Amino acid sequence: MQRQRKSFLEKWTSLILILLLFFLFLSKVKLETHMNSENPISYSKEVIRYLVESYSKEAILGGLIAGLGFKEVLSDFFFLQSIQYFGSWGKTNEERYKKSYPMLRAMGALSPHFVAGYSFGALVMEDTGYVNEAISFLDEGISNNPYAFELRLYRDFMLRLFKTHEYEKAIEGIKQAIALKSHPPILERVLAFAYEKNGQLRKSIIQWKSVFLVQGENNPGIREICRKNIKRILDKLVEKEGKEKASCWFKKKVYFEGLNNEVN
Repeated sequence: MQRQRKSFLEKWTSLILILLLFFLFLSKVKLETHMNSENPISYSKEVIRYLVESYSKEAILGGLIAGLGFKEVLSDFFFLQSIQYFGSWGKTNEERYKKSYPMLRAMGALSPHFVAGYSFGALVMEDTGYVNEAISFLDEGISNNPYAFELRLYRDFMLRLFKTHEYEKAIEGIKQAIALKSHPPILERVLAFAYEKNGQLRKSIIQWKSVFLVQGENNPGIREICRKNIKRILDKLVEKEGKEKASCWFKKKVYFEGLNNEVN
């Protein structure tokens, strides 16, 4: 009898708490509608959409909390929870992915400018074997944060060049990043490497020449890196096209005095 009474009280307590949160949610939405341009209901819907399949109870509670305007707190919770799931001992890659993925997507929806969250989420997906999903997640992060060059390097250099071997897409992504102001200089060298990986040896050499002339003007270390790479890739070109043809092209398109002693 005492157990039944306790169970009855627990049910009513939970129901009252949910109703209280719901009315608080409605009143807060009404008050904030004219205070800012953000729509808390949209965040609530996003949280529910990503969590409902795997975490039905958490989806409803999370939706209410997001709707109340505590999206940053909730986003941090999802981020920390995904770390815990990712580090679960004794779980298969698929289990770790399925537990982490909904949390990471909800986190991204709540905090679209949380660059570190996108980087970590992509790492989780890559490490558990879901590379295409990692690329899609990085696409979302880059769309929300165009100047987050670390996301672009992760997607186009680490994943597309070395994991999925989508060389054309990697080259296009790197070129888009280079077109942005204040891009890190390393992207120019990454582009030269990407051309080489794609078998575009002539373009790779031309790109290394550009790096030599621009970044190496007052940097002997960069000049040395460029010389070595031009020599190495030219050797590949000679092997591919023959010495006469490769040398003729090199003298017309690449040669300049700074390379005279290193490349013949």
